[in-house]
Amino acid sequence: MKKRPGMYIGKPSLFLLQAYLNGYVAYHNEVNIEQNYFFLPQFQQYIQGRFKMETTHSWAEIITFYSNSDDAAFDAFYQLLDDFVSENQH
Repeated sequence: MKKRPGMYIGKPSLFLLQAYLNGYVAYHNEVNIEQNYFFLPQFQQYIQGRFKMETTHSWAEIITFYSNSDDAAFDAFYQLLDDFVSENQH
C-alpha cells in the first residue's frame, strides 16, 4: 500500500488508510473466532507517547495535525510505523 495507495484507497490519505485498516480489522474479527486488533491499539499509544499527548484523537488525526499536508502525513505514518516496529521487536 505504501508504494501504490491508489490501488487500495484511491489516493495517499491517512484518513482513508485508517478507514481501510479499521475495515480490515472489523472483517477479520467477524469471520474469525479469535478477535485480533493487530497493532492498532499499541500504535495509538506509541503515537501519543511520541508526540507527548494524552488525547482521544486517533493516531491519524495526531500525525495529520503535525504534518504540513496529507501527502506528508501519509509518508510520516510509514516512517512512524517503521520506528514503532523496530522499537517493539522482541
